[in-house]
Amino acid sequence: MSDLQKPIGIYYEHPEWFKPLFAELDRRGLPYEKIDAAHHLFDPSEKESRYSLVVNRMSSSAYLRGHGQGIFHTAGFATHLERLGVRIINGSAATAIETNKARQLSLFESLGLNYPKSFVINHASRAVDAAKQLRFPIVVKVNIGGSGAGIIRFDTPEGLQAAVDANQIDLGIDQTALVQEYVTPRGGILPAWRRWMASFCTP
Repeated sequence: MSDLQKPIGIYYEHPEWFKPLFAELDRRGLPYEKIDAAHHLFDPSEKESRYSLVVNRMSSSAYLRGHGQGIFHTAGFATHLERLGVRIINGSAATAIETNKARQLSLFESLGLNYPKSFVINHASRAVDAAKQLRFPIVVKVNIGGSGAGIIRFDTPEGLQAAVDANQIDLGIDQTALVQEYVTPRGGILPAWRRWMASFCTP
């Protein structure tokens, strides 16, 4: 089957966010197939994909809807598609960055972009050590999360220590988190470029 005959694959997880896209594709009469990222399988031995193009829109906040398994599965699927030569929007490189705040900070550093002073931890006990090198208030935020999920603000070292002692620090589904200085939005409103970055590195 030629690429012109193959459908576009829309790889998605959220049940509501893509209704406008599906409606527009229907209006234009374009062939497409919905791919449920939360309940998916693929054959790594296949030599050709059934899709001409795949739009990957797996959400990092999927675990909040009981679909966290799709986050890690997506990395393998994207790599598989790329091996077959399928055009993929938000491929393996984008997925690796989008689903990992620690990688995002490394990317910002490589580009010379400013970001709040941060440390990356893999055990809640290290949050206190990291915070000693930061100005309060701070936030602890899960490495994999979206839409503000998994962010806790602490205004004092004592409050953070109490949360650690009470085992109240959740490091998320990959047991990795950022400990980061809190950035107060100027005038209470983030500018457009900061709103775009908000899901990555600011509360």
